[in-house]
Amino acid sequence: MSSEYDFIVIGAGPAGCAIATRHAKSSSKPSVLLVEAGGDNKDAAYLVPADRFNLAFSQPQLNWGYKTAPQTHLKGQEIDYSRGKGLGGYEDFDEWAKKVGDDTWKWKKVKERFKKIENYHVDIPREHQKYISPKAENHGTTGPLNLSYADIWEKGLSDVFVAAEEVGLTVNPDINSGNPIGMGMGATCAYKGERTTASSYLQLAPSNLEFALNTIVAKVLLDGKKATGIKTVEGKEFFAKKDIILSGGALNSPQLLMLSGIGPADELQKHDIPLVHESPEAWTNDRMTFETDAEAVAAARAQHTKDKTGMMNSIYGGVPMGWFKSDAVYASEEFKALDKHTQEHLKKPTIPSFEIATHTPPLFVGDYELQPTDSYLTALAFVMNPQSYGEVTLTSANPLDSPKSDPRLVSQPYDRRVLIEGVRQMMDYLEAPVFKKNTVKMIGCPKSRSDEDIWDHCSGNIFSSWHMCSTTRMGKKGDEGAVVDTDFRGRGVQNLRVADLSVLPLLPNNHTQSTAYLVGETAAEKIIAEYGL
Repeated sequence: MSSEYDFIVIGAGPAGCAIATRHAKSSSKPSVLLVEAGGDNKDAAYLVPADRFNLAFSQPQLNWGYKTAPQTHLKGQEIDYSRGKGLGGYEDFDEWAKKVGDDTWKWKKVKERFKKIENYHVDIPREHQKYISPKAENHGTTGPLNLSYADIWEKGLSDVFVAAEEVGLTVNPDINSGNPIGMGMGATCAYKGERTTASSYLQLAPSNLEFALNTIVAKVLLDGKKATGIKTVEGKEFFAKKDIILSGGALNSPQLLMLSGIGPADELQKHDIPLVHESPEAWTNDRMTFETDAEAVAAARAQHTKDKTGMMNSIYGGVPMGWFKSDAVYASEEFKALDKHTQEHLKKPTIPSFEIATHTPPLFVGDYELQPTDSYLTALAFVMNPQSYGEVTLTSANPLDSPKSDPRLVSQPYDRRVLIEGVRQMMDYLEAPVFKKNTVKMIGCPKSRSDEDIWDHCSGNIFSSWHMCSTTRMGKKGDEGAVVDTDFRGRGVQNLRVADLSVLPLLPNNHTQSTAYLVGETAAEKIIAEYGL
């Protein structure tokens, strides 16, 4: 392995894999080193669609296992803030373009970039096309990332849409069209029985792309205010002739910047880290969420091992999710207390108040103990466009210590109002006739629909949705709170860029994996064009 490359990319998630691959495959074939703290994750068991959640949370080699600081507004709870390890609504984007002063982020251009990422398989059974009917012009079919829907739906899945219609909610046949409003079905990153991950970008990787796996970066090496290389915790040094690109995610990228002497002066002083460049406070936005028969499972696993078919593809083979607007939120005093620009943005046609998702893992069930013979439906409510802000700081100067993250969940009264109204709507939804006729008991839910009972339940049962972002946010020239410019260049430091969810100027109304891929593709386009690669 060489010690010098044209580019070094740190982090092999969606953004990092996209950047490293696009650079390496550009016409000038620059040398690229992709550094990843985790392993290659090639075990076939990691790619079974039905196991996407239980493996991610149970395997330490796949998960950093982060927790938040105790949350003041949530009874002092430390909320799970898991992050992965290993290779592996148009008005949002128009607002992004406006905030940073760069039309690259307008929906019309973003949509084409999303299509470049996707290989969308739309073999949808006729009986389900009433509820899932994505238009070809909204999706790509030649990208590295396979997306599809399960051939066989989970039992009762179509009831999700019947219930929405019964309680007066809109059904949306293509929630990725640019307008997410309504109950729809999200395609999953899987095809023909195997999950698709960010490592899809790395298939047939060219020889000028090298990997340093199971490697934790201790700091970026700087010559004055110019980034020249990186140093690992083992003491190895690698150097970049052009750029070093941080794609470690919204927690690890700001941590690495601070360990390298780039960040708030008072925070670095606490840990005796010499200041190289003072950067603004790093803020975070966060969105929050508040077995069957054993022999059948064994049989399903055996079938999947044999030919990658069967029910192990159906579980989480399509996730029902809907984004909704709330008149009750708009009429609330908490909404009226927001500034005028924020109110106007939140009332735009494609900007939801909250999300409702079903067929998710049973994150909490109160005091009820699920039995192997139980059948259940889980539903979650998510706050969209949270107005609470937190921060990421250092636990110590040791790169092996987790960063200290305090998202300050529900510290803004508006977020609490959205949460209450979202859970209330979800409770109404779950009592739709198509569900109610087969419901024996509601578990893990508020005692009543009153504000007080809903909040009492939520304050003890909130989860993060692991969509942390905006900790090194992007901004236009003159924006003193911005850490990077619209070309992902770190302010005040040469040859150093950040390209992951930490640069987002706002939290988009989606599940942010797609936005991470978008950031990677956009950064690659800009850097390749700048260097004429």
